[in-house]
Amino acid sequence: MLQLLQPGPKLNPGIAVEFAWCLHYIICSQVNNALLITHGALSTLGLLLLDLAGAVQRTENAGLELLACPVLRCLSNLLTEAAVETIDGQMQHGDERILAALFILLQFFFEKQPSLLPEGLWLLNNLTANSPSFCTSLLSLDLTEPLLKLLPVSNVVSVLVLTVLCNVAEKGPAYCQHLWPGPLLSSLLDMLALSDTEVVGQSLELLQLLFLYRPEAGHAFMQQSGLQALERHKEEAQLQDRVHALQQKALHG
Repeated sequence: MLQLLQPGPKLNPGIAVEFAWCLHYIICSQVNNALLITHGALSTLGLLLLDLAGAVQRTENAGLELLACPVLRCLSNLLTEAAVETIDGQMQHGDERILAALFILLQFFFEKQPSLLPEGLWLLNNLTANSPSFCTSLLSLDLTEPLLKLLPVSNVVSVLVLTVLCNVAEKGPAYCQHLWPGPLLSSLLDMLALSDTEVVGQSLELLQLLFLYRPEAGHAFMQQSGLQALERHKEEAQLQDRVHALQQKALHG
């Protein structure tokens, strides 16, 4: 099955779609995902991701989403089980190439198939969750602003974008200095104007990390009416403790 999914001139798109979905269901059944990883599944799927991005750039995208969806799901699910050193070993195509390919697909989904954005963002979340090197690549490729542009799409997309940015921020001060100064604070203020508890909660999480590693961001937040933005959520049971903690952090550092 992995052989039939190898990209190249012999790859049959119709067959590849069928086998990619088969692989997805096998992975979800968790029969022996360690064996799949040992047999190079991450490497094959990574190459297929690069190939799909190339097809988008060549505008050969007819029916592309049919293959993109199962490939993204397979990668996402395998990454939750693979050790970091295994990921680094099998994704030899380079962190930057993988991320560049993924963002090409995210842009394609944004323009043509927004319903697939969560699939790509879930993969981005799993790539950045435990890997400083993928977080470094995301910053070095200046992909923060393209991510922020996805925030208005839907609440589901907003939460995933904010989660990815939390993955980056929690890696420490060196990573946070790439997130602020910049457009992040104004985007977070827009998110705090929403009523969705999950979106606001994830925004608070990101602000907490930002204030922890970049105290100056707390001062900038207050100057941009950040405390007033927090006030509207202080009575919400699920958020009030975090709102109070953030208010104290912004006021007292």
